[in-house]
Amino acid sequence: TKVLNFTVFYNDPRSLFSEYRIVFKDRIYHFESETNAPFIIDGGGHIGLATLCFKKLYPDSEILIFEPDKDALLMLKKNIEANKIKKTMVYEIGLSDKKDTISFQNSGTDGAKIDPQGNSTISIDRLSNFVDKTVDFMKLNIEGEEFNVLKELEEANKLGLVKQMCVEWHSFAGQKQNLGEFLSILER
Repeated sequence: TKVLNFTVFYNDPRSLFSEYRIVFKDRIYHFESETNAPFIIDGGGHIGLATLCFKKLYPDSEILIFEPDKDALLMLKKNIEANKIKKTMVYEIGLSDKKDTISFQNSGTDGAKIDPQGNSTISIDRLSNFVDKTVDFMKLNIEGEEFNVLKELEEANKLGLVKQMCVEWHSFAGQKQNLGEFLSILER
């Protein structure tokens, strides 16, 4: 389909509509950069709508994209290629606080997540391993791993390299609730 002037491949219409609404209509990832070529991290790249939005805002931006879901990854790569998006690096990994291979629940939607009862496995890694310079903007929509990633970035003394961020908070019933700790990290 067409989204603004972009060709977009997708595998779930509901997820496409939801992502379109929050990314392009509500503009939740809009940011002002001090440079025309900001360095951006897209954690939870899904099919690439946020990346397309970033490239619309800043065509010369450099973007690192992290997406572990193989179905979404296929669409993400097709969307980057179809729209001739340059200066992006796609990593087929999930983000967390360690390097490992773990169970993953691929739902076929934008809600795939790390899950001990998952239907597949993925590789995960520390985001700090990829942060070696100032990050102008960081987007994290990683289905429950946000706290682990921010905590590990802080412990590695790399959170201070991030100038601006948008983090989608996820909390699941039956799991430890750590919103207070999460906000304390951001406050520090």
